[in-house]
Amino acid sequence: MLEEFLPIVTKPARYINSEVNCVHKDLSTVKTKVCLLFPDTYEVGMSHLGIRILYHILNNRQDTACERVFSPWTDYEELLRASGRPLTSLESNVPLSEFDIIGVTLQYELSFTNILTALELGRIPVRSSDRKNGHPVVIAGGPCTVNPEPLSDFIDAFFIGEAEDALHEMIDLKQSAWDRSQFLESLSRCEGFTVPLLGKQMVRRRTVGDLETAAYPDKPILPLMKPVHDRATVEIARGCIRGCRYCQAGIIYRPYRERSVETIQGLLQESLSCTGYDELSLASLSVGDYSDIQRLVSALFRRYGDDRVSISLPSLRVGTLTKEMITAIAGVRKTGFTLAPEAGTERLRHVINKPLSEAELMEAAEFIFSSGWHVLKLYFMIGLPTETEDDLDGIIRIARNLFALGKRVSKRHVQLNISISTFVPKAHTPFQWFGQIAPSVIREKQSYLEKGLKRRGIALKTHSREMSVLEAAFARGDRNLGPVLEKAVSLGCRFDGWTECFDFSKWSEAFSACGIDYAEYAGRSYRQEDELPWDFVHTGVTKEFLQREYRRALSGEVTDNCREDCAGCGIGCTDGGTPLFGKPGTEAADTMTKNEAGVRSFGAERKQEGQDLTTRIRMRYTKKGRIRFLSHLDLMTLFHRAAARAGIPLAFSRGFNPHPRTSFGPALSVGVESEAEYLDMETDPFIDLSKATRDMNSTLPRGIEVLEARIIPRNAPSLSKSIAKFIYRVLILPPYTDTIQERIESFMALSSVTVVKKGKERDIKPAIESLALTDETDPPAIELCLQEMNGITARPVEVIEALFNIERAEASLFRIMRTAVQANVGGRWIDPMAMQ
Repeated sequence: MLEEFLPIVTKPARYINSEVNCVHKDLSTVKTKVCLLFPDTYEVGMSHLGIRILYHILNNRQDTACERVFSPWTDYEELLRASGRPLTSLESNVPLSEFDIIGVTLQYELSFTNILTALELGRIPVRSSDRKNGHPVVIAGGPCTVNPEPLSDFIDAFFIGEAEDALHEMIDLKQSAWDRSQFLESLSRCEGFTVPLLGKQMVRRRTVGDLETAAYPDKPILPLMKPVHDRATVEIARGCIRGCRYCQAGIIYRPYRERSVETIQGLLQESLSCTGYDELSLASLSVGDYSDIQRLVSALFRRYGDDRVSISLPSLRVGTLTKEMITAIAGVRKTGFTLAPEAGTERLRHVINKPLSEAELMEAAEFIFSSGWHVLKLYFMIGLPTETEDDLDGIIRIARNLFALGKRVSKRHVQLNISISTFVPKAHTPFQWFGQIAPSVIREKQSYLEKGLKRRGIALKTHSREMSVLEAAFARGDRNLGPVLEKAVSLGCRFDGWTECFDFSKWSEAFSACGIDYAEYAGRSYRQEDELPWDFVHTGVTKEFLQREYRRALSGEVTDNCREDCAGCGIGCTDGGTPLFGKPGTEAADTMTKNEAGVRSFGAERKQEGQDLTTRIRMRYTKKGRIRFLSHLDLMTLFHRAAARAGIPLAFSRGFNPHPRTSFGPALSVGVESEAEYLDMETDPFIDLSKATRDMNSTLPRGIEVLEARIIPRNAPSLSKSIAKFIYRVLILPPYTDTIQERIESFMALSSVTVVKKGKERDIKPAIESLALTDETDPPAIELCLQEMNGITARPVEVIEALFNIERAEASLFRIMRTAVQANVGGRWIDPMAMQ
């Protein structure tokens, strides 16, 4: 992003490129340039494991550079269009049109408009038929590719499956092809790829045979701003043994494969060491089905418990929960518990092949509540095939019984958060032949549940019925939806999965303009003998198996999980009759020393710090360049993780959720630079201060540097309470340089300076100690001294706004540097580093 846009966009940290572990290559030295396009915001995209794996594999090739781009928020899009500038990559700020390949992630149907928007902003023809030899080849992958038809007018090639091995073939083919046509033709003959312009050709989903040896990022990018999922993640298994009949992922990610306990521990150690995360997550469609889950969780708890690293198991099935697992999770930090019964009665749970008795659910919940949790999240689905009012009553009954159980067991305030989604039929599932219930019926069912669950302590959240209908239309759509998508984009549809952006009236207009009924597409039921738009995609699971599961669902028959009995899905996951599941291995080591890089050993035994066993260190540091757009909260997290990577043994608070004992000076406004930021941290009393400073600087991103550090008395006044004077240097923009002296004199002569904040007027003049023109810079600058006075404070941008009588957006364009601060100690103004 152009730096001139950063001061005026929402969440500018989305667009700065100084992350730890990101890769910057000289694009002129590589043969192939790839840009990964994730069609959502930065914080959503950087939570996606797939894009991290692709980034790692491609950048490990010497002949290839891989960069990233995320969908620009609507304000940034407006700036790009108004200025005539193209959308560029994050790492090198290169227009998308200058890359060889654009790799698009198709994760969610409601992100499709963002794909077309990004291509247009990147100066790439939106329709594949309009692209010529000089344009990038647009290749899409991800779960939505199992029905590629709605996007076939816009994507040059779809890759269907797992890309770890296919990426290398793709790059090699690109480098050997002499033009675009030959490359696409070569791709069409490569397993897993289909090229729409060459017609519908049977394509088989590609899989990785051995997850144990599959490529995985050893140094994951550490986002500067908080992503949706902010933790170290390792995929412990791929696929699912269960076969829930509504679940597309459970079908298309077959066969089931696992990583060993030892490999998982090694990957987590690398990830934690090079990021400084204090939470780890085990990723799988059903974590509890991992064949050695008890040993894995116990080993991780023993290894990381002393380092206060919490363990997140985000996809636990009720039937796989054990008391030992819950105890281990609760041992460090209670990160929350989620249960997903999906249906309100045992009958309907049999229909969807998720057998779970109400007694089992209550037993699991009782132990969760008794282990200290008082907030429980429940997931249910409405509109499932064969659903009746009894099933809705079952949801209400379960919620009320769980609430009563929680109050009885925990003897404290209990909160149930219930999420109700609407069934969306997906391609390649046993339920692909069913239509979605009508929008009016969705509303009736939601209202019924809202009335039945209206009580204190139970929060009910229902998913937008319009979003669900739109998702269903595209999930089982065909090429006729391409023009609808184009029309929706032209009408301004963006970020359709975001409630604040979704505008169904525009979608209704788009469907009407194309003569298509969205409700008919979403609610269409098929006969089993019908040819389906996605039948040319073969996931490895046979259509006969899906039809058999469809019939078993209607008769309420349960199909055993794959570990107990092979259901004959056709995926070919057996070798000599033995399922390719992970086998319990030898007991994993419980301790871990420093790794090769010499960073902190997360498994090392540490004593519980006490108030009298720590040293208080004060640091002065800079915040310059693009990193100035990082929020104060994100900056605090950045320092905590940098200290962990540097091996600085921080002291922690006691209590329910321990936190590092650090304190920061008054927050710097986003967009303001500084040469005088301060923080205090409590550490091991025997720390080598000079080494700690060097190590800290080696782990900090560009723009942040520790300038000095010293030990201060433990009883010295805190930074936040003592610092009350701030000196800034403001560079004057050209339109205002000629009259600046007169403006300053008139401004300082005013008796009051009124600004408006959150609709309230306040006088900031008492907080302005001095304002003067300096002779040291070209263009000229002013030195501004602000002081907290009887609770009155002012921000430099407010002073600029009032001084030049301009709007906040224009005032934000001024380059502001905090050059010094002073602390008030006993009525004396002193340097914070000089406190005794």
